[in-house]
Amino acid sequence: MNLSVTKRFAYGGAAIFLFLVSLPVLAAAGAKIKIDDDKYFQIGVGVRGSVSVVEDAATNGTDNSFNPAPENIRLYTVSQVHKNVQVEYNTELSGQSINLLDVVVKLDLGVFDLWVGRQLPPSDRANMDGPFYLNAAWSYPMIQSFGNQGQFAGRDDGMAFHGDANGGKFKWAYGVFEGLKGGADQEDNVRHAASLTYAFDDAEPGFYSGSTYFGSKKITTVNLAMHHENDGVGTAADQGDFTGYSADVLIERTLGNGAVVDLEGAYYDWDTDNKSDATITQGNSFFVLASYLMPGKTSIAGIEGQLQPYTRYQGYNRDMKNTSGNTGYTDRIEAGVNYVIDAFNAKVTALWQQTEDVVTVDKYVLGMQFQL
Repeated sequence: MNLSVTKRFAYGGAAIFLFLVSLPVLAAAGAKIKIDDDKYFQIGVGVRGSVSVVEDAATNGTDNSFNPAPENIRLYTVSQVHKNVQVEYNTELSGQSINLLDVVVKLDLGVFDLWVGRQLPPSDRANMDGPFYLNAAWSYPMIQSFGNQGQFAGRDDGMAFHGDANGGKFKWAYGVFEGLKGGADQEDNVRHAASLTYAFDDAEPGFYSGSTYFGSKKITTVNLAMHHENDGVGTAADQGDFTGYSADVLIERTLGNGAVVDLEGAYYDWDTDNKSDATITQGNSFFVLASYLMPGKTSIAGIEGQLQPYTRYQGYNRDMKNTSGNTGYTDRIEAGVNYVIDAFNAKVTALWQQTEDVVTVDKYVLGMQFQL
């Protein structure tokens, strides 16, 4: 017999609570459980939840909607089984289902790494951030349209090569992935994905990224990415090739008073061979974001943190109709403030956003994020 959504959520919450309670015991031996000099097991958890109010979005079409949502509940694990071999296995509770995020074997081959399995393909910075490591903004950019990655949450099955130089000042990645299954892709073509990253100031080593260092680094980094798949869009009867390009930049500076300023921007170009597709909309898009992490800490209800106001603007110039049948220019502006308690591990966000398309819609969000 199927459990109700309420019961499943309650049981899931209870399980997470028990897990969190048990972590101090685990931490006594280290959150990373060391087996020997070359082997260990590491575990973590991430939770994001929000309450939003959306203008005129109630069932009657005239009242505001009220939407509480457990947005992300993730369990992370990394096992090092050999000094040159790691296995990453991550899951997410979504609705009533537990979805596989990543299951990837990472081989350190000296001059480069080889990753095999379900993983994030090389992409733009926002995609490499994921929901937990975006700077300031609560939600993933609406203007990113790399499309059907084949699996849950932008993951895909395949293999990728990663390399870097000068301690991570220059990084490269290239992979081949399953991409679109069926539909337009009747020949089982692969999706090619690649990225190049250069840090003009402090290096940013590692494949995954975050869009702020909260003042611990001086950052001026540029990233370029490309995806391509033959017959990657359209239908079996009307096929088209997909090519997507992106360029993004992150600048971070600490001011003399201790405040941290971040400026982030990205530009995307999407080509679908003039074919309509459910997951990719042909056109070009961009976003710009600015944030200001205030110096010093304040205390709210006995919890110390830093205030971080921000604003973000997104624009999408669509050449083809999207899934709602709309074309032309759409944009979104938002302004909000974070209460940063422990970097990406604990923060609270309050924001307002306005999206203009056929109609103008206002949305208000209160979100909380915690990781361990």
